Amino acid sequence: MKLTRRDLIWIVPSTATAGFFGWFALRAYNIQLRKAGVGVPQWKEGPRLEVARVFALAHPWDFRYFKYPVAIGSTTRQLEAVLVRVPQPQVGGLTVGETHFLALSRICTHQGCTVRYVPDPEVGSIAYNYRSDHPFLGCPCHFGAYDPLQAGKAVYGPPRYPLPRLRLAEEAGMLYVTGYETPLRPAEGG
Repeated sequence: MKLTRRDLIWIVPSTATAGFFGWFALRAYNIQLRKAGVGVPQWKEGPRLEVARVFALAHPWDFRYFKYPVAIGSTTRQLEAVLVRVPQPQVGGLTVGETHFLALSRICTHQGCTVRYVPDPEVGSIAYNYRSDHPFLGCPCHFGAYDPLQAGKAVYGPPRYPLPRLRLAEEAGMLYVTGYETPLRPAEGG
């Protein structure tokens, strides 16, 4: 069978269109469904850092940014992190009485941008194209979203892996960070 120019007028655009929609379907699948789960963390010891008083985060969804020193190879870096008071217990979090806390790295596991705590879900739905009924962490670079009620799981956008958790401890009403989850993505790969 010999192809004519008339055949090419239909074949080339049809092939390009089919390729685009195939790519688009794969991209939608990756953004929505191909996310790694959150399990019990493997902790790596780190320095003991005072982060906040328990009563300083008085209400669910109160948060505080902080920096935590981590040793990556032969250098020590200041890891951007966030402490969130969540309304229910989380794997890798800390419960003090009836109060629940979760500490997460703020470094996006996709390409290392610094994620932001998004306290207003309505603003988040506009800014990150992700609809939620509670606050979340959003990456401003590629519009990924992470859910604190799923222990930092990536729930939307390009990120596939959850945000690494930081180990919390409480003593005399003070919250401390004493280590972090490995691998510490994206710095430690994995």
